Amino acid sequence: MSATKNQVSLVELKLKVLEDERKQLHDDLDTYVNEVICMGKQFVETEGNEGANFKDISQAIERALMYVMEKRMDYGCSSVTTEMYNTSSFSPQSALDSTVIASGFNADKVLTSIKYYMDNIESQVRSSSSKIDVLTALIPQIMNEIGGLKSKLEAMEEWKVQLEHLDSRILTIETDDSINKTKVKLEVIETHLPELDSQLVTLREELGHIKYETVINFKNLEQKHQTLDVKLMVTENQVNELSKAMVTNEDNLNVVKKCLQEKSKESDKIMERLQKNEREIEKEKKETEERCERDSVIMTDVENRLRRHEEKWNDREMKNVRKMEDKLQRMDAERKKDVYFMGENLEKLLSKLDDMKTNVNNMSTKVDIVEKRQKRPVGFSAKLSLSFTTPTKKTVMRDFTDIVTNRGDHFQPLTGEFTAPIEGLYVVALMHRQWQDGEIWLVVLHASLFGGSGSKEKAVCETRTDISRTSSNSVSVIWMNAGDKLWVNVRNVKGTDIWIDAPSSFSCFLIG
Repeated sequence: MSATKNQVSLVELKLKVLEDERKQLHDDLDTYVNEVICMGKQFVETEGNEGANFKDISQAIERALMYVMEKRMDYGCSSVTTEMYNTSSFSPQSALDSTVIASGFNADKVLTSIKYYMDNIESQVRSSSSKIDVLTALIPQIMNEIGGLKSKLEAMEEWKVQLEHLDSRILTIETDDSINKTKVKLEVIETHLPELDSQLVTLREELGHIKYETVINFKNLEQKHQTLDVKLMVTENQVNELSKAMVTNEDNLNVVKKCLQEKSKESDKIMERLQKNEREIEKEKKETEERCERDSVIMTDVENRLRRHEEKWNDREMKNVRKMEDKLQRMDAERKKDVYFMGENLEKLLSKLDDMKTNVNNMSTKVDIVEKRQKRPVGFSAKLSLSFTTPTKKTVMRDFTDIVTNRGDHFQPLTGEFTAPIEGLYVVALMHRQWQDGEIWLVVLHASLFGGSGSKEKAVCETRTDISRTSSNSVSVIWMNAGDKLWVNVRNVKGTDIWIDAPSSFSCFLIG
């Protein structure tokens, strides 16, 4: 599949960032980065119609960018590159670019913010590395001091051995002077011993503190690198969302393009008129110059007059040019106002379009209901193929075995119930024949599901006879909602056996 324009532009932006980082690295001989850049340029030149797809190219550029950033962190490099794209001349294309930037799709800002955040982290890494270098430079000095202290301790231990030897000799020598001298030396050595021990302890504490700070700095650096990776993933998702938003805004931009094209056509017409006026002015200049030349040959006195006339004419031309410039400025201001009002009208039209969409959706639902009614006719007509007898006072007429029609299968012959599939006006018809004497009373009951608490039954059609071999019929038009039910209820007044003849029928169909 070929890539979209937004995907190609996104790859082009990533390539620019990768090339800038590679330039700051000063390492053009890196074959891996050069191959990725060549693949990206080929993708952009062919507009994604050939070669690898967008996902592979984008991931390769991101991996190369992380590789270059790691090398830059190893080298201690840091820089912030900012590119500005400005156009000096006005054109419809520049106006379109400004509207695109105003709509919120500016991926360069996202990339520069990423680079700025990475440069801040690099500066922190450099400051921490400089502290580590200072500490590593102090370590040899501390080790030398520790070595000196060790040598002093060894000398003190030798002195201690000598003192012990002197103590043994003091026991044998009975001279008081030598005893006093050795005691003074011993006291001096004992006074220096705590100072040396305290210095050694402080040096060891400083060395441990330095090691602890180095470990903490390295852990902080690892945490900052992890947070940077997470933020890079978040920014990539934001760039993908912006590209999707750009795809959704293409329709609005096409409308703006059309408006700008119309305005550019109007400006082209104005420029053509100005060019015609300039050509006419040039023709008039040439004619006046030719007349002046002919008159200068005839008389020298007329030359001064012609010069004065030319000066006046130039003044008039300057005034005309200034007037034309003022007119152009006013027209430009009016054109900008028109663009502004067109933007406001566009917003109003969009709001009206949303209202129209809602109306269209409502109309479409109504049309769907009407189409369902037209495409799927609803109705049935059922007869009794055998006589129906019952001794009870109230029972439901069922077992309709002679089904004339049942469109949609919404009538159940065994139960004698009809269920309305959709709302509308229905025609209900009932006819029965009596076989023997006695009162027969048939009622069509309508059960509505929208009657408040539960369903409510209502008689909508009824027939009565009391003489044998007679018939009765009834027709009514009712409104039924989807899910409402109809059935025939036989009401035996006397409670004796009654006979309903076979041609009796029950019918119902939708009319609108």
